[in-house]
Amino acid sequence: MPGRTSLSDLGFGTRAVHPRKPASQPGEPIAPVLDQSSTYSFTDSAEFARASADKTGAGYVYTRWGNPTLDALAEAIAYLEGTETAETYSSGMAAISGTLLALCSPGDRIVSSRQLYGGTHSLTTTLLPRFDIQTTKCDVDDYDAVKAALPGAKLLYCETIGNPAIRVADLGRWGELAADAGVPLVVDNTFASPVLCRPVEYGARIVVHSATKFIGGHHDLIGGVVCADAETIEQLRGLTRELGPTLAPFNAWLCLRGLQSIHLRVPRSSDTALDLARYLGSHPEIERVFYPALESNEDYEITKKILGGRGGGTLAFEVKGGRGRAARFQEKLRVIMAAASLGGSHSLIVHAASVTHTQLTEDELRAAGISPGFCRLSVGLEDPDDLIADLEQALAP
Repeated sequence: MPGRTSLSDLGFGTRAVHPRKPASQPGEPIAPVLDQSSTYSFTDSAEFARASADKTGAGYVYTRWGNPTLDALAEAIAYLEGTETAETYSSGMAAISGTLLALCSPGDRIVSSRQLYGGTHSLTTTLLPRFDIQTTKCDVDDYDAVKAALPGAKLLYCETIGNPAIRVADLGRWGELAADAGVPLVVDNTFASPVLCRPVEYGARIVVHSATKFIGGHHDLIGGVVCADAETIEQLRGLTRELGPTLAPFNAWLCLRGLQSIHLRVPRSSDTALDLARYLGSHPEIERVFYPALESNEDYEITKKILGGRGGGTLAFEVKGGRGRAARFQEKLRVIMAAASLGGSHSLIVHAASVTHTQLTEDELRAAGISPGFCRLSVGLEDPDDLIADLEQALAP
């Protein structure tokens, strides 16, 4: 109504929307600040215009362009990975697809390891070819094939620890091959985390993560991140700001909380995984165990060089009797849960051919080393003796 001159004169509905703000007090919060706002206001119209034109760095306008909690997470992970900066995404696959789409154009070709997460395999074999972006895949230790495939390629891509057969890439060799060919090396460091490996130290230019895994660490968020130099990240932002695979601020806040314990969780799960690998390696119902920290593993020396001797929190093994026997074994587990993720507080198991790598044909499964009885076990934070006892009772006839 006319005549209202102060906030106290505003109507009830207006006061509900525009509450009175408390007086500021000294003191900085120790916990990361969660900023849930989707949009931001300005009192200076010139600043509003500059921030809107710049999208990042000149002020917060809209969370798809920038948000304080997202920026805090990006800087925290970049700091651990040793890169200039980073960009956050709504999922690990958003981070991977955003990177490849930003760096490649129609007619370009990618060279990658054959040992890839099922979603990345599907992206490179099914989706990217629709945009005339092809991929040549080589075994992670076939350096001659990688070298032969690189001329004319746009980038080189691999996983530090390949999914699901737990092969470790000799990133030093891959970095040299990329440098000799004059192309960037992109490394998915999800399975290792920056606790065990920082790929930029071996020549990688770009490091991608599913933050859902070890970074978050508690099975309660979906997120992704790309770490790189500022110029590369700016190139990625040009695409992601338009496509909008924005990480939710609350999920970013959960990641920031998870990062504070990552240096404790990763060694714990890695050490327990080695205990389980040794136990399974001597079990009569297990055909074969895949874990790079085992002295008998083909990647043992690379693991010492790249991962400091720890093999990560995920192992794989073949149950004798094929798919049916593997299914019965999983159904008998009581502590270990059948679920498709890794890097969290709970131990999880999946049958790779029917869960994580359903996109692969039978021939592609065999080429990736995935047999009918192949299981992937992500080790959580439970007591090792309890996990061994659970495996023992589930493998009993």
